[in-house]
Amino acid sequence: MSQDQIKKEALFNEVKGSLFEYLMGRRLSQLANDELNFIESLDKNYLNVLSQQDRMVRQFYPEMLIFLNKVSVFSADELVKYLGEIPTIPRLRGKLSELNEVDLLLESSKGLIPLSLKLNKKNSFVNTKSGGIKSFFENYFLVTNPAIQREFNQFVDQEFSRMSFELHALNDLEFSGNYSLWVKAGKSELPGELSEEERTILKSFYARIAKEMHRILQQIYITDQKKFISSLPALLGFSSTDILQLICFHDFKSHNDEQVSIHSFSDIEKFLNQTKILPFNQTSSVEIQIGELALQIRVKPMNKFTTTAIKINCSVKFKQSGGV
Repeated sequence: MSQDQIKKEALFNEVKGSLFEYLMGRRLSQLANDELNFIESLDKNYLNVLSQQDRMVRQFYPEMLIFLNKVSVFSADELVKYLGEIPTIPRLRGKLSELNEVDLLLESSKGLIPLSLKLNKKNSFVNTKSGGIKSFFENYFLVTNPAIQREFNQFVDQEFSRMSFELHALNDLEFSGNYSLWVKAGKSELPGELSEEERTILKSFYARIAKEMHRILQQIYITDQKKFISSLPALLGFSSTDILQLICFHDFKSHNDEQVSIHSFSDIEKFLNQTKILPFNQTSSVEIQIGELALQIRVKPMNKFTTTAIKINCSVKFKQSGGV
């Protein structure tokens, strides 16, 4: 892949979500003959950001805008079919929402619909939740003993030091407790710019953390299976039982054959009692099978690997149909 293509891909990933949310809201407002009110309802700062993104896309990646308009029209039409009516008064929530899964608020004859929107590559996991590693168990498994999070955080710090010593030793550098000598030596702090041997050390570090997470999750499950299961919906993108989740699967390169999948909480609730933590497979993730759902809990760097600010990324795949 050329550098130009890599930059385009990065731009696409950065702006596709917010532009898709906006275009979906606008399309639904058009169908409800209420576009002017939708535009006027937008937060002015948010509108400025959208305008900047729109200009950037038109300049550097014009074909993306054609694609986004197409999939937003298709997704809006599929939502109308699913609901059996045209929802009204669409309001963009995004970062303003207390429930960060909610991108659009809609009104229907059955009441308010908090809508979560995802634009996703076909046959890939759908990101549902991302949180800091040092509060993950505390935030999402509230039933656990607080000591579990504290002990896990100590484990992360110890393993981070071990990984750092190994990387520095490989490059004949001394680890002084931070990466100042590493940076001074001209070494990169980005995972993608490490050598193969360095990357192996980093991957082993993430795998050790994932293995410990696997052990803790099994411990929580055995201690109280019912409460463990009740913690899962939030990781699947359903912090509220009212949320409706719309995922548009695409193959951007082929520009055709989009597929929309819409799920309510009841669609995933029926699988919760079939929850099973799969055996650890020596990678940076923990896999949980939930009926026809696969939940992946992955350890990832925030950006630079030279800090313990690591994130836990949750993603899901529905196995009952192609691409979902």
